[in-house]
Amino acid sequence: MRRANRQGFTLIETVITLGLLASLLVLVAYRFPTRQHQFNTENAFWDNFQTVWQERVYLASAYGETQKVSFNEHDVVFESKTSSGPPTVRVSLPVTLKKTPGQTRVVHIQKNGHPTLAGLLYRSTLQPHILYKLSVEMGWGAYEIHQIRV
Repeated sequence: MRRANRQGFTLIETVITLGLLASLLVLVAYRFPTRQHQFNTENAFWDNFQTVWQERVYLASAYGETQKVSFNEHDVVFESKTSSGPPTVRVSLPVTLKKTPGQTRVVHIQKNGHPTLAGLLYRSTLQPHILYKLSVEMGWGAYEIHQIRV
């Protein structure tokens, strides 16, 4: 008996193809972070920065030892020579946040808790038209973060 020529896919071929496509879509969805996740990571960085900054201002004034804060390309490093507390703490920048080059790289928090003056600019790839300006000011551990439209 002779079979008639069929056109199209069989049911099993269609199910296998759809299964492979669904697997690839699930893999892509979990592999690449969502925009909301990236915003949350940036906010977590600023919250973590604030926590460590306040801790270092307290250590400087409580133990009378200067704290050094280095702003690098990939992280912010807090260094201390005090006997209490961790000597070095690194707060990593999220992948979406970049420090603009050619700026002050080191700030010292003096023994009285007052930091040296500095201004740093950060650019986020999530909002390319906005710069984050970190202004370290006079006052007991004072700094401000402003968003500037460019």
